[in-house]
Amino acid sequence: MKSTNFFKKHTLMYGASLLLVSAQFACSKTETKDTTATTTTTTQTSDQAYDDYKNYVTQMETDVRGGWDSTATDWDTRMETARTDYDQRYNAVNQYAGEFDDTRRTEYEDLQSRWNTAWTTREQQYNTWKQTNQSGGKAMTKVDMSSMDVKKVPTYTATNIRTAYEEFVAHVEANKSNYTNDDWKMVEMYWDQLDDRKNAIQSQLSDKDKWEIAKAKTKYQTMKAGSKIGNTASNVGSETKEAGKDLSNSKVGEATKDAGKAVGNTAKKAGQKIGDVVKDND
Repeated sequence: MKSTNFFKKHTLMYGASLLLVSAQFACSKTETKDTTATTTTTTQTSDQAYDDYKNYVTQMETDVRGGWDSTATDWDTRMETARTDYDQRYNAVNQYAGEFDDTRRTEYEDLQSRWNTAWTTREQQYNTWKQTNQSGGKAMTKVDMSSMDVKKVPTYTATNIRTAYEEFVAHVEANKSNYTNDDWKMVEMYWDQLDDRKNAIQSQLSDKDKWEIAKAKTKYQTMKAGSKIGNTASNVGSETKEAGKDLSNSKVGEATKDAGKAVGNTAKKAGQKIGDVVKDND
């Protein structure tokens, strides 16, 4: 009788243990499944990332064509958000750029060019708004320089450095009249490091990329020289007027004249470089 009870007792214990193990295994399996499902929903495929990027560029073009909303007062935040949103989408799709076929690669390059055009127009609209939307009688002309972060330069590859040049030139073109001396220092520091990075990966660039980069360099050098001459002459003239001095025969005019010659020489040399690139490609 006791033997029977002993056997029944242990049989119940074993059964309970098996039920407990089964329950834990089922719970663990459910948790694993849930985690996997969560990870899958947050990962974009190449097609999803590309479509997201394409739609964002198209939407920006639509917004720019729609004109500037002068009733809004939060444009500083809007511009920062728009730039951040674009960078996120660009980084998401650019990781797949090496896998694109010729058709998609061509369209991808066109989308980048369309973005640069739309964003330059948007920045011009933004700067106009800042100059006319005065606060306390003083025009708001501070330029967003976050895109000139030199920490990004080492990450550029043969796939995206041409875009980096084009975006750089677009920023300068849209903001050159509002750059302070400190802004120009930041611009030139970024430019120097961008050029060093390009030289480091020169052998990996396509002929088309070399050509477009050469054009961007020519455009930047001309804009930089012309804008800095204008800003310097304007600032000196204003300060002198306040002091009641006559600058009609001052060194400012000579400096401007000499700088003007430098602009012409810079453009001429850059044009020769582009010609050399084409000649080498032939």
